[in-house]
Amino acid sequence: MVVGIVLGMTASVYLLIAGYGVVRRVLSQRQIDLRSADLLSARLRTALVEQADQEQGRLHWNGLRKFLVDRKVSESHDTISFYLKPHDSKALPLFHAGQFLTFRLHAPGEERAVVRCYSLSSGPDSETYRITVKKVQNGVASQFLHDCVKVGDLLDVMAPRGDFCIEPSHSRPTVLLAGGVGITPLLSMAYSLTSFGSVAETWLLYSVRAAQDFLLTDELQALTEDHQNLHVRVGTSGPQSDTGACDFQGRISVDYLKQILPSNNYDFYICGPASMMKSLVTDLRKWGVPPASIHTEAFGASSVQVVSAAMKNGTEVDGPDSRNAATGITVNFVKSAKSGTWMGGTPNLLSYAESLDISIDAGCRAGSCGSCVTAIRSGCVKYLETPGYSCDDNTCLPCVAVPDGQLELDA
Repeated sequence: MVVGIVLGMTASVYLLIAGYGVVRRVLSQRQIDLRSADLLSARLRTALVEQADQEQGRLHWNGLRKFLVDRKVSESHDTISFYLKPHDSKALPLFHAGQFLTFRLHAPGEERAVVRCYSLSSGPDSETYRITVKKVQNGVASQFLHDCVKVGDLLDVMAPRGDFCIEPSHSRPTVLLAGGVGITPLLSMAYSLTSFGSVAETWLLYSVRAAQDFLLTDELQALTEDHQNLHVRVGTSGPQSDTGACDFQGRISVDYLKQILPSNNYDFYICGPASMMKSLVTDLRKWGVPPASIHTEAFGASSVQVVSAAMKNGTEVDGPDSRNAATGITVNFVKSAKSGTWMGGTPNLLSYAESLDISIDAGCRAGSCGSCVTAIRSGCVKYLETPGYSCDDNTCLPCVAVPDGQLELDA
């Protein structure tokens, strides 16, 4: 009866989730079989996914939207979290755990806006978005965010995007593998998997160079205390004197996974430095993990290439090769009034444009964010890797495309 009342409520899914906790406590107190409550939990998790899909369709915005920096919190000696709220105070779409935001930043001394992508590091939320940014040496965007952006400032932000996601309804055993600031989307996934009644076995392995580099460990600790199905292991790859209280030494390895996991029958989600992801993907494939069970997040052309290469057959091979595209063909850039002959010496059209001193906005440089979408005036392109961002037939993503015959771009 109680279950029926909760399912019949017209309140938001969040209220249903809260209702599930009440139902379970009531049933437990009466020593009633908890299977009905677990069934309700599964229904609520499915409803949450449906709500996110509906909100992303209904509340999604095109182009840029102003966000207010509501809070700025130091997480470590070189990493800061930014809490963002919409300046127009209108509703936000509930994002999918693992997605990212794309920013157009106006950094001092830069002639053009700098476009960068940062993963959402909080649990799925429709009121506040959080990103956690490491300050990188010579990194224009990260230094601008750290040193120049203040609470109360406004930032230009595109809507959440990305296919490196996991849903609350996910029921398979899962392993989250994070290196450095790559913890950000995986922490969001951990929130999603644990906060809504999921009983799926979940492991999160997190490696940094030194103990001072760990991020958001208080949140990880709270999650493990509240959810027995989440198991966290941390390690450092630097000198042993810098390890602190760690579970393993060195980078995350498949050898270590074999020690703590009963089998390879898990879904693996990996985010970290390109070299770490390449070695893990290669070794997971050698361990017999099918490609469909390995999911990676890679920003930047070099990261995409090394990970894609490892995904192909689990061996050490070169990345995607643009030389299999036609060569000796003319590529015209109409707006810039420049043209050149494509000879396959650059990995993609974005790099080729830059070699001709033509500037095209780009964020992820991996076909995921859509920042570099460019109109095709005539001709066709082909993609060496399937892009995560969908665009129509009259546009292309130069960061992952090569010409397929004579080509004119509106750039």
